[in-house]
Amino acid sequence: MEEMKRVCLMPGVFLTCGQTKKFKRSHWYLGLSVPLTSKYASLNALLPRVLRQGTADLPDSQAIEARLEELFGGSVEAVVTKRGELQWLGFRASFLDEALVPKDCPILDEAARLLGDLLLRPATRNGRLRSDYVEREKQHLMDDIQRSVNDKAYYAMQQALERICVGEAYRVSRYGTLAEARKTSVGRLTRQYRQLLSSAAVELYYSGSASPERVERAWREALRGLPRARALTEGHTDWLIQPRNVRRFSQTMDLSQARLVMGFRTLCTLNSPHYPALLAANALLGGGAASRLFTTVREQLSLCYAIHSTLDRHKGILLIQAGVANDKLERTEEEILHQLLQLQQGAFDDAELSSAIRSVSSQYRRLSDSQLLQADYWLSQTAAELRISPDELADKLEAVTREQVVQALNRLALDSIYTLSAPVQEEVNQA
Repeated sequence: MEEMKRVCLMPGVFLTCGQTKKFKRSHWYLGLSVPLTSKYASLNALLPRVLRQGTADLPDSQAIEARLEELFGGSVEAVVTKRGELQWLGFRASFLDEALVPKDCPILDEAARLLGDLLLRPATRNGRLRSDYVEREKQHLMDDIQRSVNDKAYYAMQQALERICVGEAYRVSRYGTLAEARKTSVGRLTRQYRQLLSSAAVELYYSGSASPERVERAWREALRGLPRARALTEGHTDWLIQPRNVRRFSQTMDLSQARLVMGFRTLCTLNSPHYPALLAANALLGGGAASRLFTTVREQLSLCYAIHSTLDRHKGILLIQAGVANDKLERTEEEILHQLLQLQQGAFDDAELSSAIRSVSSQYRRLSDSQLLQADYWLSQTAAELRISPDELADKLEAVTREQVVQALNRLALDSIYTLSAPVQEEVNQA
């Protein structure tokens, strides 16, 4: 795996760069990092979608696509992610690596210039972002938010997080809410755009055959007009929250399969020395097809259709999610807690633990096969102000002991239980 170099190009602008000849394409990222807030989440999520529609020189998406074709079939997409209590919005791009293009084509500089223009020189009318682009992309964003309601697994997870993290920024979805998206106007979005240009932290990423020095020069030139007034205060993640009492929440909806979400505080994020043990604990508990919850609760006892645990590495929350028949919700919850207690007491064999650790460590060692996964990994490291390589993390994971895993499991504190189920049907007495 290539060595990653991180440099500051200008105040609040950072570049993570990896030189590699392994891939035929170069991978790019240009993003703004801002605190996640309910007031601005939808506005921020809409911005890269609108900016992607055109630049001053390439005023519509057709012109942009034509330019990408000239650049040997490049691609650029608007992306919005949530990393802990930060919202990252911007562009992800892929271009043919410069080692494979004619020497007289400066594709490195042209790729950086196109991304810089999308951010700094958008298509405008009368000094504002184009209203037709704003209205069209606003509708697309609202459609995406509405579709998330139809995805019951995602909907249940988001509803659970909103209740678990009351009063915390993490409760906010990366897309915000339908109500906030509906309130978006051209004027509001243009003002937010100008504010973010001068104040948001900027994260850049490159993976390809070009030297870090050449990549730095290309980015500096592309972002030459970026105004830098002040840096926004970074989002703060309160991950040392210890729940006092288990809270229960429930909703009903017309659906054939109920959803159960159990939220745990881990008191640990990827910044913690205990993080490798927590990764192993999650894999052992419910992180894969060989995990205890999957093999026991689903396969042996047939209590649910699907079950798994997921770990937010930035926030320190572990979610156990299950798709369950309405009449098995209570039994499934009891069995999940029973299996967790068994693991907390060390009731697992060495082969089970070794399999869990191996499944996770191999994922990190395979990151070198995917530029997209590598980018996600390193940008997550950036958000946590870390520089640990995937192989280094895999080494730490493989050195974890049984005692450390048991300790990580015993640090899990149940915070909330959320259920989404069908309404109870009242029996009708027959005369």
